[in-house]
Amino acid sequence: MLYYEFKASLARGEIAPVYMLSGDDKYWVEQAYADLLSLSSELDTEVLSDDRSVDDAIFGVGNFPMMSEKKIVVVRDRKLKDADIKLIETYLKDPAPTGILILYNCEGSVKGAKEFDFGFLQEGEIVPYVVRLATEMGGSIEEGAARKLVRFVEFSMTRVKNELIKLVPIGEITEALVEKYVEPSYSYRVFDFTDAIARGSYSGAYEVLSALAGNAYEYSPFFTRLIDYVRLMLHVKLAKNEPDAELAKKMGVSPYPLQKAKKAAAAYTSRQLLTILMKLYELEEGFKTGEIGVTNAMDLAIAEAIEARKR
Repeated sequence: MLYYEFKASLARGEIAPVYMLSGDDKYWVEQAYADLLSLSSELDTEVLSDDRSVDDAIFGVGNFPMMSEKKIVVVRDRKLKDADIKLIETYLKDPAPTGILILYNCEGSVKGAKEFDFGFLQEGEIVPYVVRLATEMGGSIEEGAARKLVRFVEFSMTRVKNELIKLVPIGEITEALVEKYVEPSYSYRVFDFTDAIARGSYSGAYEVLSALAGNAYEYSPFFTRLIDYVRLMLHVKLAKNEPDAELAKKMGVSPYPLQKAKKAAAAYTSRQLLTILMKLYELEEGFKTGEIGVTNAMDLAIAEAIEARKR
């Protein structure tokens, strides 16, 4: 788990002069950022505003700290220019022993900087962490409930934390409690929907639709997510001997949706998936132009996808 590797390096006293922090899961990025800030006092920490240059950061990090052992300067959310990168790399040849420069969510590559790219975790890593986090927050969560929670929120630790804040005061967090109080993401509903279709279950597919708050207006964003997911299924089907981690990165998704897509795609041939995808595009165009109602479009999509399994 990358965050614990980061924590372990700090515990060993391995403090780098320049850190680059980024990643898809902002929860872990923020955790690492907070850990670095804790190495100094607020008076010895400076966050550069957008209108200040990297020159100012280099000058600031070279100043001797007044109230703590470390002087921290932060450069956030910007694309580093070639001149900026050259300046930082020159600084790294002889860094200030008391300085820490943090490049937070900055685009560019700096040779010699300690880079941490925090992505979404695998289920086996995130579930134990959620169980421990609930305990640290004064509550408890069953392992099965933790698994359901992370799946509902698509492995986003930021949302997991927010949901735990809501659930911990209620009592022991069970699967039933998660189902009652946590709204599954559209993507999670799409997983259940496509799983039902892959099994040829009309009732399973309509059970998912009935959970969309009984509001047909929610069919439209759901339909869009469905198209994205079927496209992912097709890409997974066509991929040859490509590791899941590399494919997930290329497709811009976390490993969990990719694994679900691979499982659902097994029920179809590539040609069948392409036929379904083209039909979904046609139906989407139809309800967006008013030629067909979105509810009818969804009915036809279910029939097309289930019947395609038989062809």
